[in-house]
Amino acid sequence: MNMKPNRIILLLFLILFAACGPDDPVVPQEIQAPSGVKCDKAAQTSLVFSWNDVEGAEYYVARLEKSDGTLVSGGQTSTRETSVRYDGLTPGTAYSFKVRVKAGGLDSPYSMPLAASTLADGEEPEPDPDPVPDPQPEPTADYALFKIPAYEDAHRQALAFPGAEGGGMFTTGGRGGKVIHVTNLNDSGTGSLRAALAESGARTIVFDVAGVIELNSGLNISKGDVTIAGQTAPGDGICIRNFSTRVNSSNVIIRFVRFRMGDEKKNEGDAIWGRYFENIILDHCSMSWCTDECASFYANRNFTMQWCVIAESLRNSIHGKGKHGYGGIWGGRDASFHHNLLAHHDSRNPRIDHPQIYGNYVETHRGNVDYRCNAVYNWGSNHTYGGENGWFNIVNNYYKPGPASSDRKYFVDAYGSYTKDGTVYADRYPEMYLSGNLHTGHQDLDDTSSSVYWHNGQSYGNYNMLLKAALPLEGPSGEDIYTTTHSAALSFERICAYAGASLVRDAVDERICSDALAGTASFNDGGNGSTGGMIDTQTAVGGWPEYKAADSEIAGCKDSDGDGMPDWFEDQFKLDKADSTDGNAKTLDPYARYTNLEMYLHYLVRDIVDVQNAGGEYAKLS
Repeated sequence: MNMKPNRIILLLFLILFAACGPDDPVVPQEIQAPSGVKCDKAAQTSLVFSWNDVEGAEYYVARLEKSDGTLVSGGQTSTRETSVRYDGLTPGTAYSFKVRVKAGGLDSPYSMPLAASTLADGEEPEPDPDPVPDPQPEPTADYALFKIPAYEDAHRQALAFPGAEGGGMFTTGGRGGKVIHVTNLNDSGTGSLRAALAESGARTIVFDVAGVIELNSGLNISKGDVTIAGQTAPGDGICIRNFSTRVNSSNVIIRFVRFRMGDEKKNEGDAIWGRYFENIILDHCSMSWCTDECASFYANRNFTMQWCVIAESLRNSIHGKGKHGYGGIWGGRDASFHHNLLAHHDSRNPRIDHPQIYGNYVETHRGNVDYRCNAVYNWGSNHTYGGENGWFNIVNNYYKPGPASSDRKYFVDAYGSYTKDGTVYADRYPEMYLSGNLHTGHQDLDDTSSSVYWHNGQSYGNYNMLLKAALPLEGPSGEDIYTTTHSAALSFERICAYAGASLVRDAVDERICSDALAGTASFNDGGNGSTGGMIDTQTAVGGWPEYKAADSEIAGCKDSDGDGMPDWFEDQFKLDKADSTDGNAKTLDPYARYTNLEMYLHYLVRDIVDVQNAGGEYAKLS
């Protein structure tokens, strides 16, 4: 009998069995391209695209091509978001868009190309169809404890944090990333703030200690995608001294931190500053005792500084150029400065910026700036000035002279030219919209052109002219920007009550705000010739307070699973303190905007956010 066919069958069976052996590698599953790709908005020179989120996505790579398949300049970009905006396109032109995802270490193929065209010059976009409303989730009793502003629940957008407003309100910071605990006050090394900032990737930095971090060199925030949550520090909180802090990257959130530099290290610097980046928000911080400017932020896109106390720059100090005492230089593009207190500065209260300091970033990072609901108290030689060739809303700001103030009968000293080393950088006054401002020393000022000092009376085309409507701001992908506006007088009251690192106010901010309310200066002798509240050294006002925490407050930081949420919070809201993954889950927010960790960070300061905006109007800046 011929057995050859049976042997062949047996051999094939053995080969098949061996191929299915347990030690063979698993073939990775193919990653699917993102679905739901669509063009959300088309204008003459811009297109906005979006797609559905892919579970486990690390980032997306979006690509915009011309009709002939060549890449548009700047057309390939990586993003962690599910939308992208392209600007600077040609009107009436056809383009092709596609996107792929990186997940689990693998790249998907690109999505099918989507054709889209910019509008021709003069062509009007079609009106958006009425959307079908999503079913409203049912907020729980626990959710009410977080006191999320009702107007934010109405638009249900994920902001940098509840209460984030202005141009930087959509900053994501460390959302969805790892958690790093600061466990000591050392300048560097394991457990230090500097070490936490040196790490890469999305991260939220929380504090298990209270006190002063004495820097041995400048603190450089050079790796973005970070949230610095100063409100997590126990007791009296955190203060940074000796050297300057620089925001030197994009996508940065800083909240409830004090930057009180001082002159002991003879450093000629700002307490905190940053330029040339995007998506930054500073909230409830306190800045003082700089030798140059206390807080200078300009040439940034989608930036917000809100609810900060900027006070007591050092005047006759160690700076090589001599007398200083400056609040800050402020500007940018889609940049907001609201509900801040500038107090006891000789000048730059603030200096609204000019194009020369932008370098190569004028076209991309200079644009509309919203300066709103701020308070300026006890300026010396000048308050708000500058703005050459810029665009500024100056709305509902409060100006109150103090013991050192020179008479300045205007809201802004507008400059019309800037020349340096023979090069003309600016040749016109700023375009400004003024409304609702109040000067307690000259209450007859009325937001007309007569309330502006047109510096040198130069006869440029816009001399003595103001805008009739407010300048709009937009988010990084064209989103509407919101800000709460109070009257100037109510802004001043709210700022003095809640601005700065106010979860636990230190003696410095208490004194500054008391001075502003009373119209006085607690210290007349500045230490090196300055008087009337102007100081030359921090020792003239007592120096740094002690920042401490009780043992019980330190114990309250215990975080068994290291997810950034302490055990007491996880117990209270029925989370699992043995599960480190629930920090990035979104079970506490019925609208799925914020992670549980972000809800905890808000819970700590919920009462401040709840009351600070009372009596104001939350509206679009458009």
